[in-house]
Amino acid sequence: MVKLFLAEDEIAMREGIKRHINWAEEGIEFCGEASDGELAWPLIREKRPDIVITDIKMPFMDGLQLSALIRKELPSTKIVILSGYSEFEYAQEALRLGVAEYLLKPIRPKTLRDVIRRLADSIEEEKRRKEDRIDWMQEEAREKRVHDHRKLFRALISEDLSSGKILSMAEGMNLDLSAPMYQIMLVYVFYKSDYRNQGLVEGLLMTITDCFEKCFLFEHSVDSEVILITGKTAQDLEQKADQIRERVTLSIRSLDDLHYFISLGNPVTHLSEINKAYHEAYRTASHRFFLPPDQVVRADESIGKLMLENKSNPINTDTALQNGNLRGIWDNFLRTGTLDEAEDFVEDVFDSVGEDNVQSLLFLSYMTMDCYFSMARFVKEISRSPDEISNAMGDINAVMGSMKSAEDARRYLTGSLKEVIRLRDGSASRRNNQILRSALDYIDENYTDGEMSLNSVASAAGLSPNRFSTLFSHEMGMTFIEYLISKRMARACELLMTTDLRSFEVAYQSGYNDPHYFSSTFKKIHGMSPKEYRRRGRDHADGGES
Repeated sequence: MVKLFLAEDEIAMREGIKRHINWAEEGIEFCGEASDGELAWPLIREKRPDIVITDIKMPFMDGLQLSALIRKELPSTKIVILSGYSEFEYAQEALRLGVAEYLLKPIRPKTLRDVIRRLADSIEEEKRRKEDRIDWMQEEAREKRVHDHRKLFRALISEDLSSGKILSMAEGMNLDLSAPMYQIMLVYVFYKSDYRNQGLVEGLLMTITDCFEKCFLFEHSVDSEVILITGKTAQDLEQKADQIRERVTLSIRSLDDLHYFISLGNPVTHLSEINKAYHEAYRTASHRFFLPPDQVVRADESIGKLMLENKSNPINTDTALQNGNLRGIWDNFLRTGTLDEAEDFVEDVFDSVGEDNVQSLLFLSYMTMDCYFSMARFVKEISRSPDEISNAMGDINAVMGSMKSAEDARRYLTGSLKEVIRLRDGSASRRNNQILRSALDYIDENYTDGEMSLNSVASAAGLSPNRFSTLFSHEMGMTFIEYLISKRMARACELLMTTDLRSFEVAYQSGYNDPHYFSSTFKKIHGMSPKEYRRRGRDHADGGES
């Protein structure tokens, strides 16, 4: 609500303004009054009103002196001066001070109300634009931060950059990665029924990692995040990992059917070794398909031993024939596993069934057939072409006829599983391309709408904002905000060079509700104001024509 303060030494005038206008009905809070400028000033500093009505002639401190103080300390406050004097010098001084209105007494309540209503509307609009600008700047900063974090994570798990360059990159993001020891924690949060989360993992873990000094959260996949834990000793790392697990447990305990799986790489002492620690954690994460939920598994722990410790029934011929554990595990992986995990997953399958079963050709045949039918059903779900099944997995009769050993079965299942995952990912990639193309068309048609945001475009694309942001930056090589700004700036440059529109009109027609923010953004990108850009461009054109 807009706040109004009144400074007026004439009691009758002051009471009339207070009582003859229903300020609450106008949506205005009457926040205070004073009989002279000297009394008014400390109250105005305390109340910080949006509008000050002041008489120009008052004892101790007149309206012009009061206006000068207000203008200096509260520049956004609108000042309305009431005067019984029509001399030009008063009006001239008021204009110099930047007062909003200069009204001569006597003034009718309706006239004053209309003036204040107009000012209040303009103040509300300014506030809305300021809030939009703040929201936009926060969204821009958030997207840039997420984009920079992705780049830093890729640098950490690859061997493309030296430790010095990685530390420098992190320092530019106000992150201090230097530490005696590091550990990678890979956290999956999912619904037990289908191993998929609903966008909960990032927000959940962000609130948790913020509680720990020098623990860094990185986006990993739709259902998982990576936490880089730093510490002075291996014991310090273990203590932090246990505390994070406890917080994850407490956070999801109240949510129906929501569970977690945590895999840990071995502690390392150098940034250059984080790549190894990550791949250890990633390899270990494939155990999640075999074990009960809510587990913490460290690198290189045997899946067979873990299944026995967790009282998980080892896979055997009975479960294979009865559509039991194996089929459910295989189906889960087909839907949520990755190509990089396929080989480790098949290795886990063989480790989990026990050495005796692996040596039985009969068991291998049953297991291979069961896995084959799981994959065939899945391919049929994602593709209408019957040829896709044989193209991905070959002739099962020929495979079974030539199978002589566990190695043959392992090789066939690994190769077939990878082909099916490629089919799945290719189908998802085509869907993503369609979504992205649709989103780009939507942006191209609506980018001049000042209300466009990441949320609105993500909603039009049918994705969550986080998922859309990830997809967009991955495919386009820039954030959504960067792309939108480039479209709007290109439009602004075109309008500046081909029309005589004023700068604020160019701003509105380019998608900016706030001309000031438009001008600052334009100058940041082009190194000059819109006015200077137009002048230089036209000077250059005139010179070229001569």
